[in-house]
Amino acid sequence: FESYWLDIICGTITTVLNAPLDPGSEDLKFSCIRNRDRLNELEFYFPLKSISPEKLERLFQANMGHLPFNGGSSSTHAAELRFLGGPPETIERLQFSPTRGFMKGFMDLVFQWRDRFYLVDWKSNFLGSRIEDYGQASLTLAMKNEAYILQYHIYTLALDQYLRMRMPGYSYEDHFGGVFYIFLRGIDPEKGTNFGIYRDLPSPELIKELREALIEKHS
Repeated sequence: FESYWLDIICGTITTVLNAPLDPGSEDLKFSCIRNRDRLNELEFYFPLKSISPEKLERLFQANMGHLPFNGGSSSTHAAELRFLGGPPETIERLQFSPTRGFMKGFMDLVFQWRDRFYLVDWKSNFLGSRIEDYGQASLTLAMKNEAYILQYHIYTLALDQYLRMRMPGYSYEDHFGGVFYIFLRGIDPEKGTNFGIYRDLPSPELIKELREALIEKHS
């Protein structure tokens, strides 16, 4: 980057590092995560059953009652706002032939905090020039339009599988803490935790359904 961006970039990094991630825990900040408690760009593969956009759509619609809405509410109305109505539904816009093989991807960041594991994805989307343009309604709309909701469910499934294989005594309910999508342009600790940070905790029921529907089991 050009040198005239230095102050802006350093300021953004400092802001993001010191922003509380969860309104229920003032101590949970990126600056408090030790290097040994984090994995950057965690790559994953898992064997994939035959899948199609229609199969994905049926799966999410069947589990609408288990879809939290950016902070834990599991109301069907919120789920309908996310997956139906408004702009064209994300899954319906996916176009690919039914396929099977391997699912491959990278998680931007995985970290452990107080015995729970969290997923982080960095987003530089421009939603407006004011912090207020990165409120929860705007973030939810961006998450839906860009297929990020489907993305983080796949990431959650992959991390769950990774921990199930590697961590004795692991259970999703006890050890998975949630998902943070960090919209870098919208973070301002002085404005509080309602701007620039999208949070969710996919339900164990939905992750179980995804595991059974997507991951091919081999002897």
